[in-house]
Parts: sequence; C-alpha cells; structure tokens
Amino acid sequence: MNKKIIAYLAGGVMALAILIIGALSLIEGRFIFSPQVKITLIGDKTVNLEVFSDYTDKGATASIGKNDWTDKIVTEGTVDTNKIGEYTITYSVTKGKHTYSAQRLVTVADTTAPALELNGKSEMTVSSRALYKEPGYKATDAYDGDLTGGVTVKEEHSGDVYTLTYHVKDRSGNESTAVRKLTIKDIVAPVITLKGSEHVYISVGDSFSDSGYTAKDDLDGDLTDHVSVSGQVNTEKTGSYTVTYKVADRAGNVGVATRVVNVFSDNVGSSKRLYLTFDDGPSSKVTPRILDILKSNNAKATFFILNYSKADKATIERAIREGHTIGIHGYSHDYATIYASDEAFMKNVYRLRDKLKADFGYDAKLVRFPGGSSNTVSLDYNRGIMTRLAKRLEQEGFAYFDWNISSGDANGNNIAREKIYRNVTEGLLGEGNNVVLMHDTNYKTTTADALQDIINYAKAHGYELLALTEATRPCHHGIAN
Repeated sequence: MNKKIIAYLAGGVMALAILIIGALSLIEGRFIFSPQVKITLIGDKTVNLEVFSDYTDKGATASIGKNDWTDKIVTEGTVDTNKIGEYTITYSVTKGKHTYSAQRLVTVADTTAPALELNGKSEMTVSSRALYKEPGYKATDAYDGDLTGGVTVKEEHSGDVYTLTYHVKDRSGNESTAVRKLTIKDIVAPVITLKGSEHVYISVGDSFSDSGYTAKDDLDGDLTDHVSVSGQVNTEKTGSYTVTYKVADRAGNVGVATRVVNVFSDNVGSSKRLYLTFDDGPSSKVTPRILDILKSNNAKATFFILNYSKADKATIERAIREGHTIGIHGYSHDYATIYASDEAFMKNVYRLRDKLKADFGYDAKLVRFPGGSSNTVSLDYNRGIMTRLAKRLEQEGFAYFDWNISSGDANGNNIAREKIYRNVTEGLLGEGNNVVLMHDTNYKTTTADALQDIINYAKAHGYELLALTEATRPCHHGIAN
C-alpha cells in the first residue's frame, strides 16, 4: 500500500480516537485534564442521637489532588436535638460549572423509657381487698411529658396475695412497668378513742368519773361494747393513776388506750401559794446567792437545771439538802438538737436524770420544756412534737410545769431589779398556785438582787413559798405545736 495512504489512514484513526475520548469526557461532565474535588467527612456518615442530647458537627475536608480546598466547603442543614427525626447535613464545593457534595445523616430518637413511680410502699398489707385504697402513681417521659393518664393497671392474685402491675408506653414505643404486692391479712388493731382528756387533774377528796370511750376496727366495725377497763384511782391519795382500756378484734389484734388521772393536794397550808422556779442553772455566782436568801427566809424553791460541771455539784447537793426541788430543764438547751425528734428530746431528759441519780441518788420527776410547752420555735424542727412530748412525759412518769407569772428576766441580762420586782408582785394571782419563772445563770445578778424584796412582799401578803412536787397541780400553757 502506498505510504501516503497508510499515513493518511493512521492520522484518521488517531483523530477519531481523540474525538471519542473528548466525547466521553464531555459525557462525564469534565475534561480529562480537569481533576475532581474530593470531599471527606470527619466522623461517621450516619449519627444516632438521643433526643435533648448535644450535637456538634465535626465537618468535612475537601481537596483537589494535593491542594486543600476545605475552606471552600459550604455546609447546609441543621440538627434540632429537641425534636425527634432525621436530619441531613450536606457539604459541597463548586468548581467551575460543577458542584461536588457529600452528606451526613443524623437521626434524633427517643430511646429512653418513661419514669414510672409508685406512691406509697411497693409491698402493702390490708385487712381486706375492699379496704385497699390505691396510693397512686406518676409517669413522666423526658420527651412526651406527663404520661400518668396513660398508665394501665393489671391485677392478678393467688390466694390472699394480689399483684398489681402498672404499665406505661411513650409515643416512641419505650415501655416501663412497676409492681405492687398486696397481701390481704388483718394486722390492724382496733382504735380506742377516749372521750374527754387523756390527762385528768383532780384534788384529793374529789370524785373521779370516767368520761367514756369508743372503739372501732377497720374490718370488724364498732367494738365499743367489747372494751375492757382496768386500773383504780384512789382520790384520797396524791399521785398519778393510769386507767387502761383494751379491746381485741376477731383476728386477735389488740387496741390499747390509757388515761392518766393525777390526784393533787392543794391543801398545803395557805390558800395563797407562791412557787419560785429558776431555770438554766446552776451557776457559780447567782445560784449560791439565791440559796442564801431562801435559807434566811425559810423559803423553798424549784431549780430546773441544765448539765452541770464538777464544780457545780456542791451547789446542787446543797439545794437538795435544804429541801428545794431539782427539776430537769435538759442536758442541753439547744433547740435544734433537742426538738429534732421525740427520741432526741427524751434522751436529753434521761441523760440528765441519770446523772442526778448517779451523783446524788436523786430521782428527778419534774420537767420544764426549754421555751415552755407553748413554744413555737420547735415548729422549725418538728411539727407536732410538743403535743406528743407532753403526753409522753406523763406516760413515762414525769410531770411537766410551765408558769403563770414571768419575772421578765428572760428578756436580757441587765433587767432592772425594780422591773423584775414589779413583774412578779403585780402578776401574783392571789389564791391558788402562783408559779414564777426566773433564771439563775451567772448573768442574772439583778434577779438575785430583787429576790429578797419579792419574798418580803409575798410574806406580807400571806403567800407561802413552796417547792414544786409531784403532788402539786401542774401549771400548763396551751400547746401551740
């Protein structure tokens, strides 16, 4: 073949090849000498998030060959982690007429089960199924909110044991259950309610008539006619007498109530009786002065003391020897500590009583509440504690005393002796028991200064100065807590 023809044909083939390659390049949307942009995601291509969690996008990188094009990336799309759903984040780079992109799929889902809480105990015992009262429940979901209205209760039982299964499901299908076990057994004792007061105060020689009672049982109903009463009251002798009321239901549960009848002797000589009482001692300076004044006037008084040191033992021993009454104000006077609980208060009383027994063989039976029985400071620590303690003291053999005359020396350490004198003498009630509140700490020097004048006035007006005893009709305030 002619060399010119061969050369011509070869050139044609090459031109055709070039045309084919160019066409293919155009079909791909790029020229063979125009490299693509490469976009690489940082982190996972798909991300699963719990609703309300935090999300920070990690972004992407872009390059053409060895050249970094990351700063040319345009990011589109947002993720709302407060709303369940699927969110797409798109990263794109435009080069000439062409746009290159990559995507990340973020799924926000609620996979947390609702919180299902039972009110009351998870195991309960009631006398009968009919007496069971549902304590209730509460269901809340982080995403759906309050689901209490959607709770279902399924009841199953085997013999006397009932199983209550509580179930709730949120809109995402997450479920929670809780179980309460209910045993049917009569373990509730009847309740005896006394008519009249639980604590009765009468004078020697007066008659005692029981005010009555009622008794009810949660299952058996009215049991008043089945109550037995025991205990005798000797109205001819001073002391505390306990009347006990008992009743049993058909299951053998026993209900008990008591009434304390206090018989007092108000006939102790004069019909005008003055009881000087001193709180917060003993002290090394004021208490001995008070004892000297009392001794010189053949007068008796009552000292409601706090914890004492070895140095104060001689003062207490002297007070006992000279016929004064030692009462319990408490081992401590700290309100937050002693009124924290019923047990804390009783421990405070018994701790001082036991110390007096060990040191002097003295069995203190009289108590004065710090702040008095009418104090409201105890409300800051324990609601209703004064009502409970007043009953408990008497049930455990103590008598508590408040006052009906205040010297006013609790208002400061420098109250004028004339003011203390006027507060006491102008507050005297005449016939009956006049119980005066005073203090004998080292700072109450004006109290000791006023004492002789108070005694002079009392004697001149026919008052007999006595110490409180268990036979003295107690002076009680109205309890405010």
